[in-house]
Amino acid sequence: MEEEVYYELYGEHISLGELAVSTAISTVFAMLFFHIAPQIAQLTGVQPGGLSITLGAIGATVGFAISSLITRVKRVVAEV
Repeated sequence: MEEEVYYELYGEHISLGELAVSTAISTVFAMLFFHIAPQIAQLTGVQPGGLSITLGAIGATVGFAISSLITRVKRVVAEV
């Protein structure tokens, strides 16, 4: 079995597979929330423009939270 290779990205170590999965999850949630915003705007009676952007950002945040729960921590903290 091949050992997983980690790349340094902004001071963190991550595998390309986990990065791809995390990116896909965040993108799917952002697009899902963005696309349901007009229906929510219609139900609440507000303009869909600003709501779409806001819900898209909320969806990306939800995707990030889910991704952070399913990825492994690869930090080694050492006391100096």
